[in-house]
Amino acid sequence: MPQYQAFTNFTAQSKSVSALMSMYSMLEKGQTAGIPLAPVVVFLAFSIESYLNSLGSRAIPFWDEIEKLSWKSKINLLHKDAERKPDWGDGPLQFATEVFRLRDKLAHGKPERVVGPKLTEEPDSIEMLVTQALQPDWYKGITLDWVLEAKERFRLLMVYLSSLYGLSADDHLHSAHGGVLVHDDP
Repeated sequence: MPQYQAFTNFTAQSKSVSALMSMYSMLEKGQTAGIPLAPVVVFLAFSIESYLNSLGSRAIPFWDEIEKLSWKSKINLLHKDAERKPDWGDGPLQFATEVFRLRDKLAHGKPERVVGPKLTEEPDSIEMLVTQALQPDWYKGITLDWVLEAKERFRLLMVYLSSLYGLSADDHLHSAHGGVLVHDDP
């Protein structure tokens, strides 16, 4: 009597990109009230790095040994393996640098004092505290406009990375797939 066994080829990349695109879907539908933008930055970074690991594990046999390297080192290694030179000053790789700079500030940032303007009325100062208008300059850059523009910049980065290995432009969107194995009785 045969036995059946379900399987899936799970990819963390598909889950990260799916979560990121779900956030974008809500934002693009105008559901911006109460949605913090910092998680979009974090999932941009997750999605980029998980795709780097996907590419690396398919192209470089010893990837498991170097997977803990920084995202930038991974990009350099993938370029070297593909016999290409990375251009960090422009385009897709500049976007990656921007995303990881923000992610690093969010993940590793230290407390910093942000001081507002001197005001003549105490309620106005309290209002600044209540509305959270006091933020460091780097955090002020995480705006709805930046986040929405980042979606296309993310896509261009993914297309660029996939092109290193001649993969399809939508390779980063490939999700987990599976099936059922049939085992015959021994």
